[in-house]
Amino acid sequence: MRLLHYRHAVALCTLLSFASFANAIDFSVKIIDQNGKAVSNAALEVDGTPAASNITEIAIIDQINKRFVPMVIAIQKGQQVNFPNNDNIRHHVYSFSPIKQFSTELYADIPGAPILFDKAGVATLGCNIHDSMVGYIFVSEWQNVDVTGADGLVEFSTQQTPNYINVWHPWSTTPSKQQRLSLESLSDGDIVTIEININEPNQSFGFRALREQ
Repeated sequence: MRLLHYRHAVALCTLLSFASFANAIDFSVKIIDQNGKAVSNAALEVDGTPAASNITEIAIIDQINKRFVPMVIAIQKGQQVNFPNNDNIRHHVYSFSPIKQFSTELYADIPGAPILFDKAGVATLGCNIHDSMVGYIFVSEWQNVDVTGADGLVEFSTQQTPNYINVWHPWSTTPSKQQRLSLESLSDGDIVTIEININEPNQSFGFRALREQ
């Protein structure tokens, strides 16, 4: 992973901020690949504020056209996820990942209770009926966590300047799929561009060939 540049864009009104918010900072991160193309489905987390103790919002991974939609979500540790099925066929969602192992019954519409993810890490999802289906849940210990869209961008607003940012992508060429970058010189209003190397897999081999990534 290579940090390309910071673009400083601090408004003059920041100087008038209250002293209690002196360390508050807003910044954006853009993820690009080795060819300069924006990268979607990259999970980003910045340290600073631990995950909330009581998270009531239930995250969603849908199933549409035999795909997990979105393919990657990022949640806080202690958050629940539901897996509605909007296909006209049944699915059977499961995971073998160390942070969470579970298996739903074959179902249509909405399964029973949502699944709690109480350990940080990455859970890889599959469907026992459709091997080509693969999805990922990035579970963070921090509150500031998000996933890039088609433009490769994520915006963060923190109450203190973070020290590090972690970038994870399922197609990253690094062994852990995750890389860590220092943000020591980060300033309010910066746009941070980060380059990562990715290699899109051939999913025709199905989920069982990909599940141990």
